[in-house]
Amino acid sequence: MRSFYFWFRVCRPHNCLTAALGTWIIALLSNGPEWITSVKLAASLSMGIGCLGASLFHYGAANKMYARKHWDNVEVENPKLLIVLGLLAFAVSILLALMFLPTTTWFVVFYNTIAIVLYSRVLSRHWVTKNVVIAVVCTTPILLGWLSGQRLHSAVPFGIITIFCAYWAREIVKDVTDIEANQGIRVTLPIWLGIVWARRIAGIFASLGFISLLALGNQLKTESTLVTLPYLCSLPLFFMIAYSLLKRRTNGREARWILAGTWLIMISFLGLRFSLL
Repeated sequence: MRSFYFWFRVCRPHNCLTAALGTWIIALLSNGPEWITSVKLAASLSMGIGCLGASLFHYGAANKMYARKHWDNVEVENPKLLIVLGLLAFAVSILLALMFLPTTTWFVVFYNTIAIVLYSRVLSRHWVTKNVVIAVVCTTPILLGWLSGQRLHSAVPFGIITIFCAYWAREIVKDVTDIEANQGIRVTLPIWLGIVWARRIAGIFASLGFISLLALGNQLKTESTLVTLPYLCSLPLFFMIAYSLLKRRTNGREARWILAGTWLIMISFLGLRFSLL
């Protein structure tokens, strides 16, 4: 149980680091020109540690569900330990927010904690709550960074909308991939409506994300290559995601494309920070 592989799987450090980095990038556009401040550091740490808590808690509370998925089959000998460690991580995340972050950010941190605790055994059982809860959770890294300061750049809200819609579509795509593993455990959208209609609905959300992405470009107001190049690369990618889903092509690769598109947007935001120097 205590092998490196086990702890790497249940902690998912790469997810924690990317969540913390996403918060930091957006905080650069919201909290003044300094690269590192107590608020930026606290926001990033709070998000990263909260992400760690989410992974630990979910593996402990929902390990039987994970056992149904061959790609994530990790034997959990002591799920209660993971639940306790997850709750401790959540407590540290909340404490950092209460001590160092503006009150406007507190609901984000509390939402993540409550949503993940309820998700493992309650909210994940039906698509009505499952997809929207995780879409919001996946958007909270940039939302926390945005709310940690004075919200100085008008492009970021469109980025938040784009990423929210994209992750909602991604959750539906993942449910299509996991349709057999979810049988008897959850009522997901592809189980309820069928794969074709589930992908169409995912395509609608991806299309809304693409429209928001177009509006985002209108707010960038810079000719910097560091900003425009990743943004222009994200446009055909998001269009391809929406087109693929709406045309009912069952390939499952859209989930990976959405992750790539999301990080192109984040790279564009980081370039925006450099262009403001």
